Amino acid sequence: MIRRDYGAVAAHLWKYYEPECRFSIATADDAADRKFIFNQRWDMERTYEYVKFDGDIDFLHQPGNDPEWIYAFNRLKHFISLGQAFRLTGDRKYAAAFRDQMKAWILCVREDDPACAKAWRTIETGIRLDTISKAWLFFEGEPEAEEIRELFMSSVRTHAESILGRSWNSYHLMSNWGVLSNHGLYVAGVLFKNPEWEKEALRRLSAELRNEVYDDGQQWEQSPMYHNEVTRDYLDVVLLSRFGTIPLEKTFVDKVRLMALVDLKSIKADGTEPMMGDSDEIDMRDVVSCAAYIFSDPFMKGISYPELEYETSWLVGMEGIDEYRRLDSKVPDETDFFLSVSGNGFARTSWTSDADYLRFHCGTLGAGHGHADQCHVSFMLDGKDFLVDAGRYTYVPGPDRYMYKNNFAHNVVVLDGESLYPEKDSWECFSLDRAVNVRSCLKGNVVAFEGGHLGYFRKGVFLNRRVVWLKKERLLFVIEEGYSVGRHEYDQLFHFAEDVAVSVSGNKAVAGKVRIHQKSAEQLCLSVGKGSISRHYNQRKENAVLSTKADADGFFSLWTVFDLDGEEGLEVELSPCKSNFKGIVFSQDTLESMLVKGRDREVVLVCAHEEFASPTDTFLAFGRTGFGNLVVFIGPEEKEIGLRLFG
Repeated sequence: MIRRDYGAVAAHLWKYYEPECRFSIATADDAADRKFIFNQRWDMERTYEYVKFDGDIDFLHQPGNDPEWIYAFNRLKHFISLGQAFRLTGDRKYAAAFRDQMKAWILCVREDDPACAKAWRTIETGIRLDTISKAWLFFEGEPEAEEIRELFMSSVRTHAESILGRSWNSYHLMSNWGVLSNHGLYVAGVLFKNPEWEKEALRRLSAELRNEVYDDGQQWEQSPMYHNEVTRDYLDVVLLSRFGTIPLEKTFVDKVRLMALVDLKSIKADGTEPMMGDSDEIDMRDVVSCAAYIFSDPFMKGISYPELEYETSWLVGMEGIDEYRRLDSKVPDETDFFLSVSGNGFARTSWTSDADYLRFHCGTLGAGHGHADQCHVSFMLDGKDFLVDAGRYTYVPGPDRYMYKNNFAHNVVVLDGESLYPEKDSWECFSLDRAVNVRSCLKGNVVAFEGGHLGYFRKGVFLNRRVVWLKKERLLFVIEEGYSVGRHEYDQLFHFAEDVAVSVSGNKAVAGKVRIHQKSAEQLCLSVGKGSISRHYNQRKENAVLSTKADADGFFSLWTVFDLDGEEGLEVELSPCKSNFKGIVFSQDTLESMLVKGRDREVVLVCAHEEFASPTDTFLAFGRTGFGNLVVFIGPEEKEIGLRLFG
């Protein structure tokens, strides 16, 4: 077994991570008192009310209609907190609690008992094997642990055999379940010196890594929380492989590093993961810190923690902690990224906590954990959420589940009031769609993303969206395009953070300090309604939703300008463009341009909805001449060519 210098590690963590130390002790105190709540950082299904057992612990107790409580409880994550508290304080009550509860669980929750089936799903089996194996590290050699050694080791073998027999099929090959279960087998194989477990787990994990992680590093389920669950497990494999018997292939390690780089690219200004798909608002700097240590990456360290994160410190000891300290810390040179395979774009003004931040998604659904969020846009202003994703709230099938998954909960366009992914249950939909025309342009202070989808193609409509962010000018443009041969109702939705008040006047809106201008050839109807945002499982708050509706027969376009400075009297004008060579005015469904002019800002943005240069032509827009599919002119002196974003 791995032995660690726990005394020195505990002293270090008390100095640099006192809140985390006290949290571990509080969690352990609750557990020793048979009182449980799921509020740890990576608890996938959080709870907010304690469950207290006055007598024996009922590990199969379900306090409500959500079985996630049983699943979370039987992952036994509080055993690690008991171990940490023991090493932080030296109090033997934590060792006694581990002994008593471990023994009780083994005797009461048997795999061969059908009544215990919820505790023995493959995902719980794998996570639990990981947690009890690492918890054992804290107690091995102590009298309390030695009292149950034989029983404990027998249970470890039962877990491993269960995973070997049940956690390998086509489902596990693609699902996070496969990774989480086989990761537990790998951990046990390394920590308990079983080469057969280690070898088979690594074979499976290698195949899963190749299958369910895109070449841009994104885990295919399109949920940052589950991406991070999988990434954390693979980082663990790379970390523990130094104690194993089988060296990892370079392609394996490189793919894991790509997954960690997704976190670097996508991390929000406040250090949290994006609330995309089935994800919560979780500070993921611990994942980035762990990856920085494993890959000796100064840029990952530069956006995470100056000291190695809390959990990894317990595993690697003072030697690893000192190694992390010696690693340089640098801020990444790049601020903007596009993951072209998964269809995820990220941009920011800087790497500081008060930065503006943009996220755009147009890609695959991501199976059961994905949401109907094609072309969704999220935005942070001055380091705080502004345009938001609604989150997930619950996994219990029914209206509360479906309202957060469908397109009405996202910053997208809804056609004819129809849900984009009508739900069969919590995980399956009756129909999906395909993302098309996905691309990006990252040119320093100018960022553009584009994407469309075929979700309404059966109705004869193709929806496309272009997003242009001018960082210096503090302007965000969202251009909607609806290609149709019939009449349809378009409803553009923008969901705002809970503390952002929104009001409407004509074709303008005010959201906090931001002024929103909307222009279209069609008549627009703006209104503010109430929505719901869930930042954590089982938790939600009311927020404001801006709805812009329009009826259009044939082609439809809608331009939205977010003036992030909130300048009063800003001039915003939408106009068709002229042909320099033909002397004609292009139709509205061919070429449009927008002028935005204020005290010290003047911008012209030109958008071609279809090809216009036949045989050869340039456009004339507000006195500017140029050519391209999407072109921006910044400043009054820029009269020719402009900055071509899409050709």
